[in-house]
Amino acid sequence: MKVLHLYSDWKWTGPAEPVLQACRSLQDRGHSVLVAFLKPRHPVDESIEQKVAEWGLDGTTQFCLDRHVPPVGTFRDLVTLPRFIRREGFDIVHVHLCHDHAIGGLCVRLLGRRRPRIVRSLHRRDVLPPTLAYRFQLRKLTDAWLTFTPSFRDAYIERFGLPAERVGVLPLTIELNRFRPGVTVKDMRAEYGIPPDKPLIGIVGRFQRYRRMEIFLEAARRVLDQEPETYFLVIGRSSQIQKTVVQPVRELGIGDRVVLTGYRIDDYVDTLAALDVFSLLMPGSDGTARAVREALALGKPCVVSDFGMLPEIVMDEQTGLVTPQDAAALAEAWLRLVRSPELRQRMGAAARAYAEDHFAISAVGPFLEDFYARVLT
Repeated sequence: MKVLHLYSDWKWTGPAEPVLQACRSLQDRGHSVLVAFLKPRHPVDESIEQKVAEWGLDGTTQFCLDRHVPPVGTFRDLVTLPRFIRREGFDIVHVHLCHDHAIGGLCVRLLGRRRPRIVRSLHRRDVLPPTLAYRFQLRKLTDAWLTFTPSFRDAYIERFGLPAERVGVLPLTIELNRFRPGVTVKDMRAEYGIPPDKPLIGIVGRFQRYRRMEIFLEAARRVLDQEPETYFLVIGRSSQIQKTVVQPVRELGIGDRVVLTGYRIDDYVDTLAALDVFSLLMPGSDGTARAVREALALGKPCVVSDFGMLPEIVMDEQTGLVTPQDAAALAEAWLRLVRSPELRQRMGAAARAYAEDHFAISAVGPFLEDFYARVLT
């Protein structure tokens, strides 16, 4: 089978990693897979281009695929991409983001009846609204659809009237060997000035306004009122971090217990491994919350909100706790885990076992192989 994946971004964030993991799994099963993506405009620490090379995947940056829709580049894509698809004889064009879906879908439709099939993965943290543009994309420019949880599958079928037999639930993936309990790590608590025997709760993300950090930090203050030896690790960066994290921490008077680590690359696993509890209230561009799945794979109990896919990724009272997006409820959940090392240990072990059963990359290739075959019949 010959498959073209289109991805209209260059950043190593959001759904980029599971997309490349799916490509690698298909490639390992003998299929011909090409990833077309956007080239970075400037030197960066991590990019899709870098990871494609590291992972031994076939990639191309010959197309514009720019979500800002520059007229010249977009017109060139509409001319050259259909010719490329026809010449290379792809069976499947798999799209992931709204821009590459629009461009890829139009280009495939230009090929007429003898064309590849279009598959869309729906990575968003919430179900797309039924606007005219999204209805056109999903109904007219798509042959099959992939979601990541059963509830999102049901919602898309109902909201857009999609044929149920063409809507699948794609397995979630994590590098289980990289994120595993017992892996040798650096002592990041010492680096961040956190005592080894004190409870440590962490969060990962780009801390923009919509990420609900005001709830996270107010809940932290409530916890510190009762368990003042607790620490909080804020892992990541954002152009808005002064307003969303730094200033609120100062106003709440909890700066001696909240540590900002910045963006971590080489010691990212080490930093996650230092936590006792991981927490997230709002996913970013990837609704499947990669950091939550990484923490689960490391055997960390997770406390998440009841937003989007999160309640289907974290099993409430088994691998962690699910709460409303409310500071009092979040603080109460954290306090349960802070006060009970036994509960943390039990949930952490269940989290790792769940990750091994549900997040193996090897499961994606066979699933897509079967799904593509059904789409082509």
